[in-house]
Amino acid sequence: MIVERQTWNVKRGCRQELVAFCKSFAESAGLTTRIYTDNVAPHGTLVLENEFESLAEMESFWKEWFARAVTPADIEKWFALTERGGYTEIWDLE
Repeated sequence: MIVERQTWNVKRGCRQELVAFCKSFAESAGLTTRIYTDNVAPHGTLVLENEFESLAEMESFWKEWFARAVTPADIEKWFALTERGGYTEIWDLE
């Protein structure tokens, strides 16, 4: 099992909208996703964890996602709600 962990900085006042966007995306994509927001952490942080059976499945998912006609609009919406930067980690779930 692979866990893709993405950490992003949320624009001020956009957390609720970003969480709703992430939940909607995960549901429509059929992803197993966990969404974390800061409690005692750097303020304005959002972490997404997506689970995949393998690296090949993860790569296939994102390749198909980037090929969709609606992806540019999703990306535009994402960057309207987040600050520049962020990072992705890929973990093996044992």
